[in-house]
Amino acid sequence: ARAGARVIATARAADAAAVRALGAAEVLDHASPDLAERARRAAPDGYDVHLDTSGHGELADAVESLAMGGRLVAMVGLGGGPAPLPVSRLYTRDASIVGFAISNATTADLAEAADGVVEALVDTPWRPRIADRLPLARAAEAHRRLEAGQVRGRLVLTPS
Repeated sequence: ARAGARVIATARAADAAAVRALGAAEVLDHASPDLAERARRAAPDGYDVHLDTSGHGELADAVESLAMGGRLVAMVGLGGGPAPLPVSRLYTRDASIVGFAISNATTADLAEAADGVVEALVDTPWRPRIADRLPLARAAEAHRRLEAGQVRGRLVLTPS
């Protein structure tokens, strides 16, 4: 949003106000059964960039949401397995799908990205939401809480 983009975000309903405060123009409940339709209504001309960071979406819905020349950036696997590729919807919109895996980045790439993130965050009110701090010895407990969906924010593990 700070770069001039109109941001439509998905989040838990309980987090909507916080996400709006960070600059999202609209926040859609990610658990809504009609999320794809709500996303279409939020951007009737389609999305220039669709960032999928959850992997819970359907490939066809994501491609359908793109504007002319739009780009889907998949940062995790889409859905639960193989999905048909809607080639006709991609080429008729001059759209593309791009994969992004941070594990493919070099050390230099990561250092440059870290510098960019720091620069972008210096002048913002954004701070990570820390849900809890636990000693490293309780890492298994932290993992169980994350898997159970009991954590809103970040768990910080400390050496002692």
